[in-house]
Amino acid sequence: EMLIGAPCKPLRWRPMARLAVLSLTLRSASAFAPVHQPWLQLKHPVEHKVGVARYRGGMGQVGGAAALRAETGATPPSDLSGDTVFGKIIRGEIPCDKVYEDDLCLAFKDVSPTAPTHILVIPKQRISQLSKAVDEIKDATSLKALLGHLMVVAADIGKQHSPNGFRTVINDGKEGCQSVYHLHIHVIGSKQLSWPPGV
Repeated sequence: EMLIGAPCKPLRWRPMARLAVLSLTLRSASAFAPVHQPWLQLKHPVEHKVGVARYRGGMGQVGGAAALRAETGATPPSDLSGDTVFGKIIRGEIPCDKVYEDDLCLAFKDVSPTAPTHILVIPKQRISQLSKAVDEIKDATSLKALLGHLMVVAADIGKQHSPNGFRTVINDGKEGCQSVYHLHIHVIGSKQLSWPPGV
């Protein structure tokens, strides 16, 4: 711990100094980190604006501890019946990396994944958000059948793409971090997830 070339007192590593050096080291390393090394990409969020949606990427890990991923939800539009990026994807106006499709739903890979497996399952019938589903689809029987179908499809996709376990997430409203006001289920997995998730 002596400085080379000049006599001096031993350099004492205070906790704050260690933290500063670690931060500097990681910042320097992350500048040269390739995309396939997410553990070095700490705080370099990449923003994607697609239609009315904004995604923030850049989540990584250091020493096995997940780094925080800054993300906020979007304010609900005044007209919840308006078109969204997911509506354009359903109609084929915007391409997607499709995983599954049937008469009721479509599943595709998220453009800003938080894990090796990150797939979105969306209904083809427009529902703005889970908390408003009953108001938007008056037929309770049809609504329950559709929501149940989405969960079954999400489970099948999760088992296929992340056989050792996965998480399903539905964001609702601004404080729930919903970014696109078209109901969608996140299927996340193929890595060890942490708990609690993003609170």
